[in-house]
Amino acid sequence: MEKVLLRLKLLVEDIDYIASDQTMRVNGKSLEQQEFVPLNSYHTAEVELNKEITIIKESWDEYDMKLLDDLCSIEKKADIGAVIFQEGVAHICYVTDTMTVLQAKVEKSIPRKNNEYGTRDLDKAMNSFYNMVIQTMVRHFDMNRLKVVVLASPGFLAKTLYDRLIQQCLDLRNSGKENKQFQEILDNKGKFLIAHSSTGYLQGLEEVLADSDTRKRLADTKFAEESDALSRFQRALNNDDGRAWYGLEEVSKALNMDAVRYLMVTDELFRSDDIETRRQYIELTEQAKRNGAGVYIFSSLHESGVQLNQLTGIAALLKYPIPDLDDTDEENDE
Repeated sequence: MEKVLLRLKLLVEDIDYIASDQTMRVNGKSLEQQEFVPLNSYHTAEVELNKEITIIKESWDEYDMKLLDDLCSIEKKADIGAVIFQEGVAHICYVTDTMTVLQAKVEKSIPRKNNEYGTRDLDKAMNSFYNMVIQTMVRHFDMNRLKVVVLASPGFLAKTLYDRLIQQCLDLRNSGKENKQFQEILDNKGKFLIAHSSTGYLQGLEEVLADSDTRKRLADTKFAEESDALSRFQRALNNDDGRAWYGLEEVSKALNMDAVRYLMVTDELFRSDDIETRRQYIELTEQAKRNGAGVYIFSSLHESGVQLNQLTGIAALLKYPIPDLDDTDEENDE
């Protein structure tokens, strides 16, 4: 029996997604009459990787658009930068959950130590090499956006690179010359993670990222802002000063009063099977941003996200105390 290739336009009524198999099937009624497909007949189609699909929705919320934008841009999708290097060769990369993308490669001929000149030529070449790596990092890495920058090398080269980078930033600032990118490095120096690798090539980065200790340090650094926000919230909660609240109803009330300093939500709530639930939490985050509040999205895979899930998955630290935020409307009427 000959197969016929069709382009279907379906009004989707059901979606079946199996994450482990990376397969998605959509089921719905056909919206266009075709030779082999009657109008309003039901069909199931599988959405395949790397195959074009057009999605039409009544509305696209901010979370949807940001997710699509991030997924389509490696610079926005990656939240980890990495420099894996050894003497004379460096690889500047972006790292995502699924891939490592080489952005630039730096190469410099490094002479060996000799009896006549000692390490003079070696030191000069290494100084030039470090400067080349630093300039390439500055050109490619947006320190305000990245969560972590891994510096990995054999020996102590990575620590030396970090020390030189910070010293260059300080020297530039002390000289009175303003440089936005170097200032951003100083502002975000806590994001750097120094690791040891057996080689300066990409397989060395795979080795670093596979190490269990490095993975934990990566997670702790990557989610440092979220963990710090949760710690401040927990201190206020323990002090019972009326500024720390969790739960959908309480947080919604605080947002409507424009009293929220920052909002914390776990990513599980955005992945709820119930569309209305997803929309509700997306609208709350959009409202918080319109009000000028900070918004932190916690990963349920990190300990901070697990802790927030134990507090209903949504919480807020307020600008000022509101002691009776959990009072019901009936209690207020009395």
